[in-house]
Amino acid sequence: MDLAIVDTLALTMADDRLGVLEDATIGIDDGELVYVGPSNGFDGEPERTIDGNGRLTMPGLVNVHTHLGLTLCRGGAQDVPEIEWMNRALGPLVEHTTAEDYVVGARLGGLDALRSGVTTVGEYAADVEQLVDRSLEPLGLRVVATETINAVEESAADLGPDEAYPLDEEAGKAALERNEELFETYADHERVSCLYGPQALDMVPPSILETIRERAETHDRGIHMHVAQGDRERRQIEARYGSGATTVGVLEELGIVSDRLLAAHLHGATADERERLAAAGVRMAANPSSIAAIDGVTPPLCAYREYGGIGGIGTDQAPGTGGHDLLRELRTASLLSKTDRGDPTAFPAWTALRVGTIEGARALGIDDLVGSLEVGKRADVVCYDLEHPAVAPTVSRPLHTAVPNLVYGASASLTDTVIVDGEVVLEDGSVTTVDEASVLEEANDRATALFDRAANDWEAADSELVARIEDGWL
Repeated sequence: MDLAIVDTLALTMADDRLGVLEDATIGIDDGELVYVGPSNGFDGEPERTIDGNGRLTMPGLVNVHTHLGLTLCRGGAQDVPEIEWMNRALGPLVEHTTAEDYVVGARLGGLDALRSGVTTVGEYAADVEQLVDRSLEPLGLRVVATETINAVEESAADLGPDEAYPLDEEAGKAALERNEELFETYADHERVSCLYGPQALDMVPPSILETIRERAETHDRGIHMHVAQGDRERRQIEARYGSGATTVGVLEELGIVSDRLLAAHLHGATADERERLAAAGVRMAANPSSIAAIDGVTPPLCAYREYGGIGGIGTDQAPGTGGHDLLRELRTASLLSKTDRGDPTAFPAWTALRVGTIEGARALGIDDLVGSLEVGKRADVVCYDLEHPAVAPTVSRPLHTAVPNLVYGASASLTDTVIVDGEVVLEDGSVTTVDEASVLEEANDRATALFDRAANDWEAADSELVARIEDGWL
C-alpha cells in the first residue's frame, strides 16, 4: 500500500448523507482507494502515513464550471451593469489577451482552486488543450475539458444588445473539429476527460447544434453549454428567433435538452422551464458569486434540486467571481440561497458539502471515478486543518461542528493536504507540483502588460468603471 491517512475525522459522501466516520483511516494504493473505515480495523502496511488527527478528510472538491484562463483579467470587469459586462468591461481586455496569457492565467487560477481543496475542474475554453497540457495537468488537477465552440464574428462587438450577432458557420465548424480532436487526444488519459462545448444558443447556429447532438448520441458523450444566462442572451434569442422565443424552448426544439446536457447558469429560464429541464435529466452548473456579481441575482440551485435535478457548483471566471476558492463559493451559495428565499434553513452546510463533492461529480458525469471516499474509486482526497483559528474549536458531541464550521468559516488557508489520483499535490499547506512564487511573478508581470495594452480600448468602451476612475474611486 502506498499511503494511508490515519486517525482522522472523515466525510465519505458514500451514502445519501455525509457518511461521517470518526477515527477513520483512508488507504490508497496505485491511485485507488483500497480502504475506508475505522482505524482499529485497518491492518495495511503503507509505505507512507499521514497523521489525520485534528484534520477533516473528505473527497476532493469538484469545481464544475471554470474559465481559468481569464484569471489575468481579475479585477477589470466588476461592479458594472449586466448589459455592459461582456462587451464593455471584459471584452476590451479579452481582445488584448494572448494565448500565453491564457496559459499563465489558467495556471494561476488552477493554483487558486487547488489551494481550496479542489481536485477536479470543469475547464471551458478555446484551445483548452493548451491549458490542460501546460497549466492544469502539471498542477496535478483532474480536468473535464470543454472546447469552446463559438461562431460569433468579431464585428459583433460594435452591435447593440438587440441586434443579433452575425455568425460564421465555418468558424463554428472549425471549433467543433478542435473539440473532436480533444476527445481523441485524451481518449485513454487517466485524469482528463472531455465534453462538447457549444458556448451558448446566441453564439452557435442551429446546424452546428444539431451536429453536436447527433455526435453526442452516437459516441455517448456529454454537452457543456451556457443556458439562459441573463438579459443580454434573452434579447439576443428574441432578435434571432423572434419575439417570445426562449433559450430553453429553442433547445428543446433542437433536441439538445436531455441527460447529456450540463447547463451552466439557468437564471434566465422560467420556473416551468427549469422544472422541464430537471425532468429531462439536464444537470445544472450553478455559479453563485459570478452571477451575483454580473447579474445581481441568485442562481436557482435550490429550486432546481427540489425539482429533482442534479446540480454542481462552479467559480466561472475570476473577473466575475473574484477567484476560484470553492470553499468560499460553497459559503456564498448557502448564504445567497438563504437571503433569496428568506429562509435560514435553505441550502444548509451539509447540502453544500455534498453539492461540492459527489453531486458535482455527478454533474460532470464522473461520479463513477470520484466524488466520494469509497473503495475502488480514484484517490482524490483533501484534508482540512480543524485546528485553524477560522474553524476552531470543533467538537463531535452532541453534533459534528466541523460540518458548519468548514462551510461558514473556512477558506483556502485551511487546506493541509490534497491528493489527486493517489499523488500528493499539496502537503502541509504547500503545493508540491509547481513553484508558486514563479507562478505569481509571471502572472503579475503579464497582467500588468495586458492591462497596459488594453487601457485605451477599455477606457473607450466607456463602462461605468470608467466613470468611477474619473471621480476618484478607482
